[in-house]
Amino acid sequence: MRLVSPQPWQEISHTADVGAAVEGETAEETLARLVLALGAVLSGGAPAEVVREERVEASGADRAQTAVNVLRELLYRFATERLWPTACEVLRFDECSAKLAVECGRFDPARYREGTDVKAVTYHAARFERVGELWRAQVLFDV
Repeated sequence: MRLVSPQPWQEISHTADVGAAVEGETAEETLARLVLALGAVLSGGAPAEVVREERVEASGADRAQTAVNVLRELLYRFATERLWPTACEVLRFDECSAKLAVECGRFDPARYREGTDVKAVTYHAARFERVGELWRAQVLFDV
């Protein structure tokens, strides 16, 4: 299932950081919403024209670390190519690895007001867990 921005997410305030909390019916939906929350933070919520699709793969010791590593890879692409996620399909997401297809827009300073200047995605407060019938995830971004 491909999810397109905007998707529901909650901003988390934390000292000098900003974060995102999301939930979904499946782990895949929850990871896709986390990816799109990063896109909203980076872009200030602006819509974007899709310029290309990126494949993203990551691994980690658990779902939370894998999700953080996905977001770190997307943050790197924003820092180097000014691409931000506007749509996401999670092709695979298990306990220790993920593979995604992410449609990206390109940040154009003439058209967009830049969102939050995210420097890193941190693992120390990351959560990715099943709570009752839903999956919930949260991460913090160093700003």
